[in-house]
Amino acid sequence: MPEAEDVELIRNIKRGDPRSLELLFRRLYPRLYAYAQKFLHDTNDSEEVVQELFYTIWKHRDRLDEKQSLNAYLFTSVRNRCLNLLESKKNRSKHAELLWFLYVQESTDNINSYHTVLAKDLEKDFNTALEHLPQECRRIFELSRFEGLKYQEIATRLNISIKTVETQMSRALSKLRLQLREHLAVVAVVVGLYL
Repeated sequence: MPEAEDVELIRNIKRGDPRSLELLFRRLYPRLYAYAQKFLHDTNDSEEVVQELFYTIWKHRDRLDEKQSLNAYLFTSVRNRCLNLLESKKNRSKHAELLWFLYVQESTDNINSYHTVLAKDLEKDFNTALEHLPQECRRIFELSRFEGLKYQEIATRLNISIKTVETQMSRALSKLRLQLREHLAVVAVVVGLYL
């Protein structure tokens, strides 16, 4: 239940009182900005997110809900805007998502379910990366990693030199590392957090 002071403030803003919006801005801007910084780690982006939120509040002031907690609404809005900004700028890497779930969400269930999502995402991206390998390169990789054959056994089965097997494996690993670099960063973070 919102405090009486907040209810009055919301009513005044809904009536079109710019001084009430300014009062709200001065009161909550520092905390909202600091909260945005936890996600964005960028001064300009954090300022912009909070300022745009207040612009949107003013523009759509008739939609404000007097029964809703003002703090909860504003902080949730900042969080959502930050995550949307990260996504739209393609900066919402798997690393950033993982840190958000580990440090902002407190539920173990959320963390575990997120790890499941990460694993599925990794599997999908790995299969896609594997499909994009040249045919011979992919075949050699699959024989080595999926069937457990040694390089000499692969060379004998495919009637190629062991040097070719080594070269193609090196090429496959390089390409896969490049395609899955975001996932590798996540694995490094997870390992570091649980050591």
